[in-house]
Amino acid sequence: MKDLMISRRHFIKKTAMIAAAITALPVVNAVAGVLTDESRMDDLERAVFAKMLKIALPTEGSTLIDPATLPVLPTIEGALLAGMEPHIRQGLRGGINYFNEGAIKAFGDRFVNLSDVDAVRFVDQWSASAAPPERALSMGLKKLTVLAYWAIPNTWGPLGYDGPVSDKWNLPSLGNTPEPKI
Repeated sequence: MKDLMISRRHFIKKTAMIAAAITALPVVNAVAGVLTDESRMDDLERAVFAKMLKIALPTEGSTLIDPATLPVLPTIEGALLAGMEPHIRQGLRGGINYFNEGAIKAFGDRFVNLSDVDAVRFVDQWSASAAPPERALSMGLKKLTVLAYWAIPNTWGPLGYDGPVSDKWNLPSLGNTPEPKI
């Protein structure tokens, strides 16, 4: 309960940092950094992402690859979290904790302890919430999880996607060259 008693200002500050982190995701490959002790996931974060992975990517009965057989959590940690600025990473850490505790009010238990059905309902409730911080947290955590799944090349085959043409055609990288103007 102590964690639920954070001030509104503190909560908004943390969610703003998370929103900034989510905004930075399209350039994740360019800024992925070295994994440090501060950027590593703790046990709670690992449990929240594992639960989100289980409910956000239902592959049973489809040709998609089961996320449990892929290194999705190491991808989240190494490719997404390692490149975050320390203050953004700290905000995300607080947001993950708040998200986990947020399920207690509606479902009587933390997110990581909910059944899969209740966990989906909780994420859906927060995703549709009128409160922007709740929407940002639920959508942001889901986006981090799904992006990490699709970042693994093994997941592309069932979609018929065989990878970026820049790799196939050996196109040289132009770095941050501006796009051509018409």
